[in-house]
Amino acid sequence: MEQKLNQTRKLYTNIFNHLPDPTFVIDEKGHVIGWNTAMEKLSGIPARDIIGKGDYAYSEILYGKRRPILIDLIRDPTLVIEDDYQIITCTDDFFTVEKNIVGPDGKQYTAWVKVSPLLGEQNKTIGAIASIRDVTAKKQAEEKLRQAGEYSRCLIEAHIDPLVTTDETGRITDCNAAMEKLSGFSRKALAGTSFFDLFSEAEQALAGHRQVLEGRCVREIPLAVCDDKGNRIQVLFFGTPYRDTAGTIRGVFVELHDFLTFPVASCAAIEEGASRHKVLTSPPVP
Repeated sequence: MEQKLNQTRKLYTNIFNHLPDPTFVIDEKGHVIGWNTAMEKLSGIPARDIIGKGDYAYSEILYGKRRPILIDLIRDPTLVIEDDYQIITCTDDFFTVEKNIVGPDGKQYTAWVKVSPLLGEQNKTIGAIASIRDVTAKKQAEEKLRQAGEYSRCLIEAHIDPLVTTDETGRITDCNAAMEKLSGFSRKALAGTSFFDLFSEAEQALAGHRQVLEGRCVREIPLAVCDDKGNRIQVLFFGTPYRDTAGTIRGVFVELHDFLTFPVASCAAIEEGASRHKVLTSPPVP
């Protein structure tokens, strides 16, 4: 039985030491009873030099000061923690937070810290476990993506012509300030509405939209936008497919060139031009 017990202990020790995230364990009195290989690498302190130590020795290694840290809340929820954490998940069994940490080398990185109770017989809490995951690369990638989105938004807003994006069904997903000015409606009001309802020739706009969804680039379809004041603005519709990273068409990117504005009672020129173009386009599907 002793041999089997030793084998089991060795097995769990090997598993603990091979965890990819730096992990340490304290008992109910705050003494370190586990310090895995990844934790040794992070802190620069071998397990033999920290095992058995208490009085917040682990916080001194991590933060340069002996004081209660997140893992100590498992032992005593009444403790006051100095750190500023952003909570990621929180349950009865564990909680995960995000925190900026300065490593032993002086390098600052962003980490997710997960703490949970160490349970013994009859599910009694006999200590606590803390794991630290470096998410610096993830946060940097998210920031680059955010900056790329802002850059794309600036390019769209800087365009002097009205720009609109739609999904496969023709619902407006985004537009720029020039489109707001042309239609008289805000981006918030236009989002989620039917793109075709903007035009007096809705069927012709629908036909052009379908051609783009088939993978074609549509050029210079004459249409008339009905603005919020009841005017019709003659425009030329330019449409190109909007594709995702896999190359699948997910919608339509529309550019409108506006060049004439007529009162509602003076739209004969628009309607005549639209009628001439209608015979050149495929008829819309009912």
